[in-house]
Amino acid sequence: MTRVTDVHVRTFVEKASAVGRRLETLASEQDDWWVTDLTPPMILDQGLRPGSRGGHGSVRYSVLEHNPGQSVVFGFDPSIGLDGTHRFIVTQEGDRVSVRHELDAEASGVMRVLWRPLVLPMHSGVIEDIFDRLERASTGTAHRQRSTSASLRWIARRMASFGL
Repeated sequence: MTRVTDVHVRTFVEKASAVGRRLETLASEQDDWWVTDLTPPMILDQGLRPGSRGGHGSVRYSVLEHNPGQSVVFGFDPSIGLDGTHRFIVTQEGDRVSVRHELDAEASGVMRVLWRPLVLPMHSGVIEDIFDRLERASTGTAHRQRSTSASLRWIARRMASFGL
């Protein structure tokens, strides 16, 4: 097994309550959070309730914890080659909101080989796309230094066409 981690944080002027309301739309018909062309939408069979199962594309997980408007923790289905969690956390820091995503898991099988060259850049692109959308909706612009590359978007579309 190989430990894999990926942490992303975005801070911008906004109220945590406003971003928290968006968090509550995750995996719903009104999803205003998980918006990216890099991977299929998040789908959960019971919304953000603990025990709800689903995922995005071939990445499967279930809701372990949910603190409405503040955080949600997902546990990976180990059959995908990841045994661990990923989470979103929304906090207020003065007049700014901080949105954090943490992935912490043990990779096994083919995921050990695919993590660094393919899955990590794809995952980072997804999270940064989501953060761009949140920041743009709040401030009118996103301040990411470099957008997700066209080649990575091309790979994502090919993977999606194979149901991955």
